[in-house]
Amino acid sequence: MKKIIAAFAVMFFLFHAAGEEQSAQSKTKKLLVDKVEAAGVEANLAKSLEEALVLDIGKRENTSVVTSAEMQNVVKTAQLKSEMSCEGSDECLVEVQKKLSVETLISGKVTKLGDEYIFSINTINVTTKTVGERISIQGRDLNDLKGKIKEAVDVLLGVSKPRQMFKLKDGEELKLAVMPLTARGMEQTTADSLTSILSAQLNQIKGISVISQDDIKAMLSKAALDSSAECSDSMECVVEIGASLGLSKLVTGAVGKVKDTFVISVQLIDVRNADVVNRVLESYTGDDAELQNAIKLAAYQLAGIDYQALTGEVDFSFNVKKGAVRFGDEEKKFDKPQYSAAGLIPGRYFLKVRAEDDDYLPLQTDVYVAPGAKNVRTINILSKPTPWYKSWWFWTLTSVVVLGAAGTVTAVVLLQDTPDGSGTVTIE
Repeated sequence: MKKIIAAFAVMFFLFHAAGEEQSAQSKTKKLLVDKVEAAGVEANLAKSLEEALVLDIGKRENTSVVTSAEMQNVVKTAQLKSEMSCEGSDECLVEVQKKLSVETLISGKVTKLGDEYIFSINTINVTTKTVGERISIQGRDLNDLKGKIKEAVDVLLGVSKPRQMFKLKDGEELKLAVMPLTARGMEQTTADSLTSILSAQLNQIKGISVISQDDIKAMLSKAALDSSAECSDSMECVVEIGASLGLSKLVTGAVGKVKDTFVISVQLIDVRNADVVNRVLESYTGDDAELQNAIKLAAYQLAGIDYQALTGEVDFSFNVKKGAVRFGDEEKKFDKPQYSAAGLIPGRYFLKVRAEDDDYLPLQTDVYVAPGAKNVRTINILSKPTPWYKSWWFWTLTSVVVLGAAGTVTAVVLLQDTPDGSGTVTIE
């Protein structure tokens, strides 16, 4: 009897252990780290950041990672096995299926704004094909960026929330000046316009009063100090300006563009301690029309204000009548060239539009919803390039060649019709 009980105990233990192992395996998240894009920076830098991401994610509990190199090899293997006509064999595709069963895709892009590198990372749910968390980190060099990857991945995977550096307290009065934003890879006039929008948005926040640009210039002129945009890059210069204006805090920053990536970087500086008390970084892929919405959002983030209750709206018009649109987590078809949504939490959203007509290219871009604002845009969906065999120049050239060939044939025929081999040849 004791032996039977012992046998049952062993069986129960093994069954329980197997169940725990299966449960642990089921809880394991599989993520694919895509190739980090290098936008105007060295490819080796992007590769190093990709490797750092893989290393950080791979050593976490209940997490497995697939690299972009492994995925490329899997795809090549699948293509080869398909060519060998073994796709009907489970043994042939079992490894491919394992690799493709990822839950989350992590992609990134690294660019440079002035002397600072900007590394933007985001997650994509493979099942729903929706963009999840996004975060951008800023650093002076590769090692500086690597040192911030763990904290960034914690936010991406929901382990922690973004750390809030500064928060304007209820009833607190804050008087500050916004220094001219520095332009990187774009016209200074655009940066000046964004400086005005940032100042106006901060001034609308309860408890904050912003000194006008005219007052700043007048006071700096009186103090014989340089108020040029270049001064924003020097902490010593900023502190001197703040002291001359009699302010405890200043806002400095820069706005830049590298290829199709826009970056806004603004800092709140404590003049007395010569220290950055808050830093906001917004980067997106799209066009310059979203800069004004992004800078308005940055104003609330810089002040540490909870803006989620200040919902916004979007109203987009398209140049195609029918198609499908994905905005954030929502995907729907449209039979009118318009998409509207209200009650949106302020932030950056991913927009994808695909026309029903195959003659148009699908559009993918980032758009912003500013706190308490409505984003009204006319979205232009580009048509596909005309194939070379359908182009006017191809058919014009073809017609010339065909007519020339026909003329040659006619000439030969008329020449052959001449009995003695001489006479006048007429080409019709």
